[in-house]
Amino acid sequence: MSTSIAAEKGEALRAREALGLAVRGGFERAGYAPVAAPVLQPADIFLDMSGEDIRRRMYVFADPGGNELCLRPELTIPVCRLYLESEGGPQRLCSLGAAYRYQKRGSAKLTEFTQAGVECLGTEDAEGADAEVVALAARALAEAGLKDYAIETGDLALFDALVDALDLPPGWRARLKRHFWRPDYFRALLEQLAAGGVKDETGDRAALISAIAGLDEESARNVIEDVLKLAGIAPVGGRTVGEVAERLLEQAELAASSVPREAAKLISDFLAVSGTPADSIARIAKLTKSAGVSLDAAIARFERRLDLIGKAGLDLSRAHFSAGFGRNMAYYTGFVFEFRVAALGEDAMICGGGRYDRLLAALGAKAPVPAVGCAVGIERLLMALNREAGK
Repeated sequence: MSTSIAAEKGEALRAREALGLAVRGGFERAGYAPVAAPVLQPADIFLDMSGEDIRRRMYVFADPGGNELCLRPELTIPVCRLYLESEGGPQRLCSLGAAYRYQKRGSAKLTEFTQAGVECLGTEDAEGADAEVVALAARALAEAGLKDYAIETGDLALFDALVDALDLPPGWRARLKRHFWRPDYFRALLEQLAAGGVKDETGDRAALISAIAGLDEESARNVIEDVLKLAGIAPVGGRTVGEVAERLLEQAELAASSVPREAAKLISDFLAVSGTPADSIARIAKLTKSAGVSLDAAIARFERRLDLIGKAGLDLSRAHFSAGFGRNMAYYTGFVFEFRVAALGEDAMICGGGRYDRLLAALGAKAPVPAVGCAVGIERLLMALNREAGK
């Protein structure tokens, strides 16, 4: 390596490390205690809790003792595991460290990258905590010197409230909520919903669905998993045999369900709402009221959050809200957001986060723990800063 190349790499390393420490330092000044989570994590937790995109790109291996481990693909779950080792209660934690995700050969994306994040755990005032975290993220970017970015927001709790208020079969209700964060599959669900339910199956698949239709959930799942294993069907596209079984079980549950077309249309109209957060929530209120559906409580929480975000110093008048925006992680349950720099292309998202109230219980907490957090991609932030500086 030539002296000039070594000097450039050294300068880039120092800039990245300094930026990461500066961002975490801002979190610490806001009252977030620094923690360090292990790089090696149990793989099953991430396979269960992460989205398919991350599952497909995890580095998973077995240690000499036969334990299945992974290199952490993000920091939220590792920090939440640390929280569960404590005495609980409200805690504000921040972290800084590397995360790892496989990238296809030739991709410009990094396989090892740095995140600086915050997790606000156990705070009962959900809207207040949401406002605190998104304002803290904006402050971190501003203190780093970033000027040009866009904010994308969404609210999964609004969608859940809509689904709960509609006359839908329980199977459809649970299925729509469970898959909201998976855009491609969710669009297919909506098409089925608009068509009046699940399409008729034929051949062996239809026979299997018919065979399990009258069984209880545990028995049906056992039958499906046995059939798949006997057929030698391996996990596909990041899905486990259990997930394939779940998909077939859902088909069996919904095969005989009828769905009101009015409900399907209202869901589609709801998901088409986008614009500024204030304008969008007004449109949602008008849309649902005209359909005779009440989302008053969820809308009130949304409006209170907007008010608190404004009081925290973040102007959302230029932010964009999309009713169909849910990020690509399975554990989000409410308000979600991303800060983006469009000029970075596929690396446009430099900070993202949201509310994940069910994650701690899924990780082993005895009771649900309200939680919201975010993470800043340090390398992406540095690229955005360099671009603004003309470097």
